[in-house]
Amino acid sequence: MITINFHGVRGSHPVADVQMMAYGGNTSCVEVVKTNKQGLKVPVIIDAGSGLIKFGYAMAAKLLAHEYSKTFTLLFTHLHPDHTEGFNFFTPSFYPFCTMYLLGMETLNYNVGVVLERRMLPPTFPIEYKDLKSVKRPGILTDGQWFFITQEGVPVAKNPDPLLEIRVMRAYSPSHPQQGALYYKIRDVEDGSTIVCIWDIESHIGGDVRVIAFAHDADLMIHDTQYTEAEYANVARPVQGFGHSTYSMAIENARKAGVKYLIPFHYNPRHTDTILDGIKAKYQGVKDLSVLMSYEGLSITLQNGVIIQQETLIEGFSE
Repeated sequence: MITINFHGVRGSHPVADVQMMAYGGNTSCVEVVKTNKQGLKVPVIIDAGSGLIKFGYAMAAKLLAHEYSKTFTLLFTHLHPDHTEGFNFFTPSFYPFCTMYLLGMETLNYNVGVVLERRMLPPTFPIEYKDLKSVKRPGILTDGQWFFITQEGVPVAKNPDPLLEIRVMRAYSPSHPQQGALYYKIRDVEDGSTIVCIWDIESHIGGDVRVIAFAHDADLMIHDTQYTEAEYANVARPVQGFGHSTYSMAIENARKAGVKYLIPFHYNPRHTDTILDGIKAKYQGVKDLSVLMSYEGLSITLQNGVIIQQETLIEGFSE
């Protein structure tokens, strides 16, 4: 049994607008969490958008209460600002008892740690990366790589008793300019429940063959849906080539991959709650696929590949 918590669902940049608060204005941050044999929750966090900030406050309280593992992993799909801007304000990074594995692609010969360090250099930020008290272990992930998360929250190549298995696929430009992005498949070793994280992708009419193959045995797909079909085809305001998908592209990939649940994600920062409600109504009746709109605070629990619970988080955690 694994739980997927959505702490930020917006793309490109955060928005603070009363018309957008039902779905949320924070950028990409998704947490996959599983309880280990010691009763501690072990999180794997995908992306450090602005949604990481509020989650960090709540996670800090759980760390101090000895409910969360003090060793955990942050996976980065790529290193554009809307996927890294929350890291500078992530409260657990200031705790000396925390060990964070920061894993992502190599970008211009830099690993994730170097890129985050450069974001915090003076004069643009008051605290430097080296001043964060946590233990930071950056690493590079490559196309086709797979690894495990141990009971203690450590990512390793082999383990006899792991919590989660993670597989990696890299999409190259022009799927998402300029350096592409990483997509993740995360499987609960205990019951086989599997999710795939496919965002910052510009898919293809007819589906993305590599994504479909990568997601083939997954139960739940979180997929980029930044544009409506009308926006994608708009000649006056071109967005083709920007590295994002439409809802139809996401549905096509999900259907052909045979997943049960599709979670639209990485919303256009111009899309109000009214627009998203209209999109939700349009796609709720899609045949052979459950489409569940993501929103900030959504928590989904999968057991044996089936959603057994869906709730809204309070202050970053379910009560």
